Amino acid sequence: MIAEIAFPIPLHRTFYYRMPSALEACAAPGLRVLVPFGFRQAAGVIVKLLKDCEADLSGFKEVKSVIKLLDAKPVFKDDIVALAFWIRDRWNSPLGLSLEAFFSGRLSDPWAFEYTSRIPSVDDTPAHSECVGALSGFAAEAALRIGHAVGRGSPSAFLLETPPGVEREKIFAALCARALASGGQALVMVPDLNAMPPFADTLSKAFGAQSPALWHSRLTPRQREETWTGVLSGRNRVVLGTRSAAFLPFKKLALAIVDSEHENIYKQEEAEPHFHVRDLLLKRSAAHGTCVVLASPCPSVEAYGRALSGKFELVAPEAPQPGSAGVLVLDMNNYAGLIAEPLVEKIKLSLESGRKVLLLTGRKGYTGLIFCVKCGWTRRCARCRVPMSVIKDEPEGKEMFLCRRCGKKDPYSEVCPRCSGTVFRRSGLGTQKAEEAVKKLFPGARTARFDGDVVRKSVKNARETLEGFFKGGTEILVGTRIAARDRGLETLGLVAVLDADAEISSTDFRASEKAFQLFYEAYHSLKAPGAELAVQTREPGHYVLSLLKEMDYKKFLNSELAARKDFFYPPFSFLIKVSFSSFDLKALEAFSEVFLKALDFSGEVGGEEPGSEVLGPVGAADPKKRKFFSQYYLIKAADEKTSALCLEKLRALKAPKKVKMIVSADPYGFR
Repeated sequence: MIAEIAFPIPLHRTFYYRMPSALEACAAPGLRVLVPFGFRQAAGVIVKLLKDCEADLSGFKEVKSVIKLLDAKPVFKDDIVALAFWIRDRWNSPLGLSLEAFFSGRLSDPWAFEYTSRIPSVDDTPAHSECVGALSGFAAEAALRIGHAVGRGSPSAFLLETPPGVEREKIFAALCARALASGGQALVMVPDLNAMPPFADTLSKAFGAQSPALWHSRLTPRQREETWTGVLSGRNRVVLGTRSAAFLPFKKLALAIVDSEHENIYKQEEAEPHFHVRDLLLKRSAAHGTCVVLASPCPSVEAYGRALSGKFELVAPEAPQPGSAGVLVLDMNNYAGLIAEPLVEKIKLSLESGRKVLLLTGRKGYTGLIFCVKCGWTRRCARCRVPMSVIKDEPEGKEMFLCRRCGKKDPYSEVCPRCSGTVFRRSGLGTQKAEEAVKKLFPGARTARFDGDVVRKSVKNARETLEGFFKGGTEILVGTRIAARDRGLETLGLVAVLDADAEISSTDFRASEKAFQLFYEAYHSLKAPGAELAVQTREPGHYVLSLLKEMDYKKFLNSELAARKDFFYPPFSFLIKVSFSSFDLKALEAFSEVFLKALDFSGEVGGEEPGSEVLGPVGAADPKKRKFFSQYYLIKAADEKTSALCLEKLRALKAPKKVKMIVSADPYGFR
C-alpha cells in the first residue's frame, strides 16, 4: 500500500511512502505519520491511500517507508482533507499548509487528540423567539426570515444588508440562539480585534454560561489549544473570531455569520494558505448544512452580484436609509497644503460648538512610497523586495523606512544611493503626517491617532484611544477607515476624508467600491443636526464623488455591476495575478514568454468558455532607469473550473533561479 503524504511546507507537491503491512489496517486519510524526509524525520498527513498499481512510481529507485502513525484516529476528517484539496485548486495554496491551517498548532507537534464529546444541551439556551422579541422593525423581520433556515440541515446563504444604526449584534444573537436550539454550533466572524467588544458583550449577555469562545491572533498557544479542542468536542457552541476562525473543527456548524463582509481583510494574501473567508465558509456549508450569513451596511459588489443572480438570498430594507448630514467636496487644485482652508474653518466651527472631528486618510504611517525624481529609485526591503513606506519612529520622531510585510526598518536617507540625487517625490498621506499637521493647526485641541499600527502595538491602548474619542475628552481623531466603522456619535460634527484620491485613483478595479464604502460609512456615522462630511480631492468630477449628494448605495452597486460586466471583472470572472521579479531583465522576459505559451487559451485551458484572457504585462520597467524589475499579468478566467486549470498549469511551471514568480488567485492587492 502506498500513502500519498502532504507536508506543511511551501511546496506544491505531495510525496509517496510505502505503508508497512503492520500499519495498513490502521492507516487512513487524515492521519499524521512520521516519515524519513531528506536527512531528517518529519511529520506529514496522509491525504490518499493507493494500491501499488495506482501510484506512478516511475523514476523512483526506492520508496521509503512510513516509520509510525502519530495518531490513533484521523486528525482530519474526510471533508477537511477534501476541503484542503479545494483550497489548493481555488487559491493555489500548498496542500500541506492548507491542512495545517485546520490544526491548533504545528502538524509536527506530537499532541494527543483525546477529548470528551459533549452532547449539546438546550436547557440553558435562550429561545429564538425570546431574542427576536427584543428586536423591532427590520431587525426583527431579518432575524425571523433568516432564522427559518438555521438548523434545517441543508446549506443556505443570505446577504444581509444592515442599515446604519441597526444593532447587528442583537440580530446575530437571535440567530445564534436558533442555531443552539437546533443542537448545532454558531460562528460569528468580525474583521479584526477592534470590532470584537460589542459582539462579545451582546453574546455574553444573551448566552451567559455559553458565552462565546474567542479566537484571534493574540491568544496564547494554550488558549488556542483549549478553544480548538472545545470546538472539536462541541463544548464551545458559540465562537466569536477573526479570519482564521473559518478553519476551526466544528462538529456541527449550524450558523456562520460574517460581519462587515465587504472588508478586504477577509482575504488572506500576506501568508499561506491564501483564502477568502466568504468562499471558504460557503464551501464548508455543504458538509455541515450550514446557514451562511454575509452581513454588511454596504455589501461588496461581488456578494451583491451573487445575490442578484440567485446564489444568495438578499435580505435588505425596502427603502434606503435616509441621512441628514451635508456633503462638501473640496477641489484641492484650488488650495495648497494638506488641509484646505475651508476645511480648517469647518474644523474650527465644529470644535467651537463642542462637537468632535474625525479626520480620515487612506494609509497608516507618515507617507507612502518615496521616489527619486531623477532616476525613479524607491527603497525596497532587502528581505521581501517590496517597496518600503516612510514612518516616524516613536518616540524619537525620526523618519524611517518600514517594510509593511516583514516589519524590517531601515534608516531614512536624503541621498539616492543609485544616482546621488537629493530630490524625492512622496506619494500618499499617512496618519502620522496628518496628525502632525493637525497639531500644528490646532495646538490647543486634544488630538489622537488611531490606525493599524496603534492596534498592533497594544489592543488595550487602541481601545482606550477610541473610547477617549467616542466617550471621553479627545476632540480630534486622525485615523484610517477602521476608525469610521459603523460608529454613530451624537457629538460628532464633522468627518473629513483628507486624501480621497488615494482611494478613487488606485489601480485596483475595486477602488471605486472601497472609496464609496468609506464615504457611505463615514456619512452615516454623523447623527448630529447640521453635521457634515467633507471630501478633499483633485478629481472632483470622478463619478463616485458625483454620487455623494444622493448617497444611494444601491444605485452605486448597480452602476458598478454594469461596469464590471462590461470589463469582465468579478463577479463575472475569476482573476489570477501572476507576478514576476528579477534583477535580470532578459531572464524575466524569457520566462514571461514561457508563461504565456503555457496559458494558451485557444487550447485546453480556455476551452469553449468565452472571454478568458490574459492582460499585461503591467509595470514593465525601463532598463535604463532600473536595476530590479517587476511586472505582473492578470488572467481573467470565465469560471472556477477554468481558473483551477490555469492554476494547475502554473504549478507545473518552474521559474529559473533568477526569476521569482508569485501566483495570487482572487487578488486584492494591485500595487
